[in-house]
Amino acid sequence: MIRSVVADELERRMTLLGFTQKALARNAGVGDTYVRDILKGKSRNPGGEKLERIAAILGCTARDLLFPAQTRDTSRTERAEPYSPPADQPEVTVELNPPGYVAVPFLSLKAGMGGCGYVEDRLLGRPKFFEEDFVRGTLRASPSDLRVIEVEGQSMEPMLQNGDMVLVDTRRTSIIEPGIFVLFDGDGVVCKWVERAHDATEPTVRIKSENPRFSAYCVPAEQVQIVGRVVWFARKL
Repeated sequence: MIRSVVADELERRMTLLGFTQKALARNAGVGDTYVRDILKGKSRNPGGEKLERIAAILGCTARDLLFPAQTRDTSRTERAEPYSPPADQPEVTVELNPPGYVAVPFLSLKAGMGGCGYVEDRLLGRPKFFEEDFVRGTLRASPSDLRVIEVEGQSMEPMLQNGDMVLVDTRRTSIIEPGIFVLFDGDGVVCKWVERAHDATEPTVRIKSENPRFSAYCVPAEQVQIVGRVVWFARKL
């Protein structure tokens, strides 16, 4: 049935571009329930202006979503006229992944965060592309499991330097085994060594830098939001 075909194609394109339901709905200017209902097969009329908006964000047309078997051409890149979001929403440029690559969501920490908590949708930037064999084979992950973040500052030198790109596995949030994590520490998103503070009377997380010039500090576990463990990094030469 058309509804199941739309759901499958929509989910496929969302996965390739690293969109969550909320992020896609926000950037297309439609309600969260509209995207969710299509994915669950509950939408009786998935066509119309709203579907065109969603398709434009995904770099295709509504027809591509409704009739993927008729419109898909793997020998070329699919394109659509970009959708212009309402004035109160940021403009988003979407690039379809080249053959053999998948899009991983990029968290633009330079967008800034206060002490209000970690809200991912506010930080989503243009996705970064990685070889599909590396993501699915080496890391045994799907693009939606991963996040790309740019390291800022000198606190993790010499291991990680300012401007390095790290790949974070959001499935790995347990700090039973210490490691390098990206986390919200109550004030902002940081990339640090993280471990449990076993000598504390209350559940506490100890956060440490690689650079000895930066002191370690402890944060109550309830204030910490673990984004994921760092599994890869890249550096400009």
